[in-house]
Amino acid sequence: MSYDVERPGGAWSGAAAANAVDESFVDVIGGTVLPELLIASAPESFVVVDDGGSIVFANPAVERVFGYEPEALVDRSLVELIPERCRDAHRSGFDAYLRSGRRSFDWDDVRFSGRHRDGHEVPLAMWFREFTHDGDRYFVGVFRDISAQVQRREQLASERAFVGSMFDALPDVVYAFDREGRFVRWNDRVNEVAGYTDDEIESLNPLDFIPADDHERVGSAIGRVLEEGSVVTVESAIVTRDGTEIPYEFTGAPLVENGEIVGQTGVGRDISDTRRHERTLERLDDLNTAIRSVDRALVEAETREEITRSVCTRLVGEGAYCGAVVGSLDGDGEGFDVDAHAGLGRQMVEVAERREESSVPPIVARAAESGSVQVSEGVTSGPMVDGEEADRPRSFAAVPLTANDRRFGLLGVCTDRVLGLSERERAVLGELGEVIGNAIQSALTHQLLHSDAVVEIELRTRDEDLPFVAVSAAADCRLELKRSLSFGGEQVFYFTSSDASAERIREAASSVPSITAVDELEGGRFEFRTRGGTITSVLAELGARTTAGVADRGEARIVAELPSDAEVREVVDAVTEAYPETDLTARHETERSLRAPDEFRGRLAADLTEKQQAALEAAYFAGYFAWPARTSDAGDVAETLDIAPQTFHQHLRVAERKVLSKLFEGTDGDAVPDRGRT
Repeated sequence: MSYDVERPGGAWSGAAAANAVDESFVDVIGGTVLPELLIASAPESFVVVDDGGSIVFANPAVERVFGYEPEALVDRSLVELIPERCRDAHRSGFDAYLRSGRRSFDWDDVRFSGRHRDGHEVPLAMWFREFTHDGDRYFVGVFRDISAQVQRREQLASERAFVGSMFDALPDVVYAFDREGRFVRWNDRVNEVAGYTDDEIESLNPLDFIPADDHERVGSAIGRVLEEGSVVTVESAIVTRDGTEIPYEFTGAPLVENGEIVGQTGVGRDISDTRRHERTLERLDDLNTAIRSVDRALVEAETREEITRSVCTRLVGEGAYCGAVVGSLDGDGEGFDVDAHAGLGRQMVEVAERREESSVPPIVARAAESGSVQVSEGVTSGPMVDGEEADRPRSFAAVPLTANDRRFGLLGVCTDRVLGLSERERAVLGELGEVIGNAIQSALTHQLLHSDAVVEIELRTRDEDLPFVAVSAAADCRLELKRSLSFGGEQVFYFTSSDASAERIREAASSVPSITAVDELEGGRFEFRTRGGTITSVLAELGARTTAGVADRGEARIVAELPSDAEVREVVDAVTEAYPETDLTARHETERSLRAPDEFRGRLAADLTEKQQAALEAAYFAGYFAWPARTSDAGDVAETLDIAPQTFHQHLRVAERKVLSKLFEGTDGDAVPDRGRT
């Protein structure tokens, strides 16, 4: 028997191969060898099975498709070349055909998945034929791997779906219309934005989507595209089905076919955020103007009362807000005590408080607790005040007034702008709260330094969370505080001790976790460096000045001065909250002479910044000025302050100039210009 076949590399159609093979495999089964050329050149896989579903022959091409050598498939079930999920259907269909002889599907070019030896599925095209030999029924199948074809088809379908999805998913509206203004294409975004159905859009003209006031301007732009072939961008708005106008920027370009302009394509971009951003920038410009006015007021104000009154007046007077109020939570934390207000400030804070749900802390309480700006939107003012509309919705913000972690109450502002308070404006308000807080702290400090009358308090404590108390107990000694200062995250203390050796003090300090270093200085002084705050830092944050401190064998006595109008209970409560084993043992008002040494020192240091004063004090108590037998150099002092030597020198030189100018040119230093603060 001979066959006409193509050379290797060619291919029969699957049906032709099946027809030829079903005639020739009779000879294979009967023992006649199939012509070698046919087997070697066939690109498709040939598999012959008996009526039991067992494979009796497979050609070499099966290895490329299924991964099996032909001999390995003989006597194995055909279902091993079928994915498990399809095997039951194959068996039932095969058995039904054997019983009835009726095909349930066309045997030519059947598409299904085969199972490779390693388990992965292979997309196949398949042709079947049946033949008999010696009364036995056999089936020959021709299998062609169509992976590349399926992959190309899927890729093409995916690309088409991608392009269509991209077109419809664009955040911009995309459209095209002809020279008569009939829409010929648009994406889904047009429907979503404008609210029209496809049928409705087909019946509309492009200018139907534009506000009437812009028809002439937008129509002129369309004309330039259609007549001149220009690409034109114009700002207007999309008028939706319900009449809402949404700001949009439209860019139109000519739609060209065979070199002729047949219409216009366009892209419309929502510029609502851009418009809001522009209005926000304008708003921030107005706010910056008001803040500059507030800054001037802070410079001029000398007391806390003047600061709070000026802040409210300037914020409302410059038009930044329709109301401003400064105050603090009352003693039980359930009310708000007003110190100063302007515009609708007092009224709006009361309304904002009442508006909150009972399960949610009032807005001022949340701001006080979190230390961050809190905002309540959509507040209405209630009864008409000063001609203001009663039902106009407003936004109210509560801003903590802070300085060095100390809180001086809250600033409340309200606005009736539609956009409310942006995130950027909230950040600016947070910064303003710190500026006001620092101004209040400076005013209190200035008042303390320059007031003849002060309140002196004495505190006693056995709280061993205080490092010097712990050291005096462990070393069984007396430590007398000479100076304390803070820089960065560290506190630096200078003590003297007359009844303990340096070795004993170092050993005791080594057992206190918060002490990071102990150095012995000239004159029996010791320098302690600690992490975190101490009782002196708590007092400083509350506007008090520590004037004396002694720790004697586990018990310390601290003396501090406060302004005459300071809330002593507030100070004591803050100290005992931090250090529970502390008691107030004495309190009295005292008069200070302007010629007192402390007053003189205070006036000398009045213009120093915190960093300048820390540099000057650290240098002095570390022995930096003990020339020529100095005990510390600039590097040592800078290390104590955790700054670079160059930075230390800068702080020190400016501090020296300010102090000397006060000494030689007057206590107020008016004759010496301030050349910058560092």
